[in-house]
Amino acid sequence: MRFLYLLFYLFTVSFCATAQSDTKKNIARHSLNEMREKLNVLTKKDSVTYYNWLHAYIKKVKASQNSEHLFNAYKHFVFTTDDPKVMHLFTDSLTQQALKINEPLHLIDTYQIRSTVFYIEKNYQQSLAYELKALQLIDQKKHAYEYHKSLYAIGQTYFYLQQYEDALAYFEKARKFFEGSSSYKYQLGFMNSIRYEALTHTYLKNYSYSNELVDKGFSQLPKITPDEQNFEKAYINYVYALNLHFLNDYQKSIATFKSALPEIITNEDYANESIAYYYIGVNYWKLGKKEDAIAYFNKVDAFFQEKNYANLETKEAYTYLMDYYKQQKNEEKQLYYTNQLLKVTVFLQNEYRFLSTALHKQLDIKYLESEKARLEYSLQTKSRLFTAAIVGGSLLLIGFAVALLWNYLKKKEYSKRYNELVAQRKNAKAEEKTQLTEIAKPAPVVADVPTNVPEPSTVVDVNTQEEVRVTEVPASIEALTATPEISQPVEKEINSNSKKNERSTVTGASNKVWESITQYLEVFEENQGFLDPNINLNQLAVLFETNRSYLSSYINASKEKTFNDYVNQLRIDYLLAQFESNPQWIHYKISHIAELLGFPSSRSFSNAFIKCTGISPSFYIGQLKEEAQT
Repeated sequence: MRFLYLLFYLFTVSFCATAQSDTKKNIARHSLNEMREKLNVLTKKDSVTYYNWLHAYIKKVKASQNSEHLFNAYKHFVFTTDDPKVMHLFTDSLTQQALKINEPLHLIDTYQIRSTVFYIEKNYQQSLAYELKALQLIDQKKHAYEYHKSLYAIGQTYFYLQQYEDALAYFEKARKFFEGSSSYKYQLGFMNSIRYEALTHTYLKNYSYSNELVDKGFSQLPKITPDEQNFEKAYINYVYALNLHFLNDYQKSIATFKSALPEIITNEDYANESIAYYYIGVNYWKLGKKEDAIAYFNKVDAFFQEKNYANLETKEAYTYLMDYYKQQKNEEKQLYYTNQLLKVTVFLQNEYRFLSTALHKQLDIKYLESEKARLEYSLQTKSRLFTAAIVGGSLLLIGFAVALLWNYLKKKEYSKRYNELVAQRKNAKAEEKTQLTEIAKPAPVVADVPTNVPEPSTVVDVNTQEEVRVTEVPASIEALTATPEISQPVEKEINSNSKKNERSTVTGASNKVWESITQYLEVFEENQGFLDPNINLNQLAVLFETNRSYLSSYINASKEKTFNDYVNQLRIDYLLAQFESNPQWIHYKISHIAELLGFPSSRSFSNAFIKCTGISPSFYIGQLKEEAQT
């Protein structure tokens, strides 16, 4: 059996070697021009095929000593590595070959490739210098396309130097030139130029004009192929999402970013992917959805850990993370993200080391310098840590004692509040029982009341024994109060009408609307609609056939609470009733109770319970369990 495996292995290796040899022979049969054309359509994603063709090409070129093809081969070799140092070595060979050929276009090509290498290295000053050199050599009339392509590249460099005004001028010139031709490569140049022009306006806070350029870009999409359309649409949406964020349309900004992300991820564009995650996080933060925001800020941190990537915008994600965990009183997480911020700061200082002396304008790195100073100070204090540890230990003991005292006082306060709450609920029940008893008592017999009782639409005058219609207005208030049996209801009705008028003035709604909302809320409370986890003010307004403003004003005026506080109070009151009538509820987990009551999380339930009762739900349930055992 082993022999068979060995034989199969040798056959496979021999077959692959033969196949590879045949492939190289087949490639070598092509002419130099055919090889050049093939390399121009291949990409490094087709790595094996690309390198087979490239090595066969350079071998044949060296044998032929063709200067033109040798120059082209060096151009391809520059980008076969990701190491800028190796790239510079290949570019040196390319420059020597260009000087030998002594053609302006070759020297222009060399300068632009050198500019690209410096750009990859993030040495934007040198990148800009070589691109400007290339621009000076280009004959604008003879080589208009190359000239404006160079303008676009210069605009990009100024953009990453954050010299947006300078960048804008170059992008605008390039866009206007490419816009004037129906040639396909001009259309692609137009899409690239207008996208960066719009993005530059965004960073200059010209959001409205940026959106005009976005709309113009969208209108030109049908002129390019479907694959290119998907790519360009994603990046135009990316710019649009940024504008929506700065215009405070956070929800739409999130949706637009998410629609653009799949294409950006496919393109392996780590920079824009990370920036998109950052702004999605900020959008959620602004909407008050901090837990969602933290998830996206953590994606930014994951990029730094896994891809070793960060930039000056995404760095701010750590400020949000530190603030969040400071509010959560989670010192472990707060310390972690503080350390991460320091690492990112050092990384950025190294990555953007060439930007400290940017041409014409300085990139604002004051914040980075302050972080660096803080880091240096931290390193200097390490030698004092031993002494600080002794002091810290003492402080820790004191802090522990303070914490114990605080817990004791808190528990004592909770116990007091619990007893008050229990007594309060008992008194409320007793009053309710008394009221029900009084209602159930038979009405007192009134002497001299005639047996022929009039219809509800009439009353009997006690002096004349004549029927009087309710719709008739009495001569004075005293006439209504003359008979004790009807004086109180009439007075109550007058007060009720007075309140209705007062409330109608507050809400701007009619009494009819007010009464309608009152009835709807009574049904809402009776049917326990507050237990619906998705209930919100808008939804309730639609169900009640009224508008959000009236409903909100009604609840504020009649319940003296905001909508959320009103719903939460109903939920907590329902829970307290369940504890009294269904003892099994005290054995439920906090998370399960939160779910049953319609709260989105255990934390939101706990916060609502504390606000309504003054104590935590865990303490309240613990007291009930102790009482159940005694």
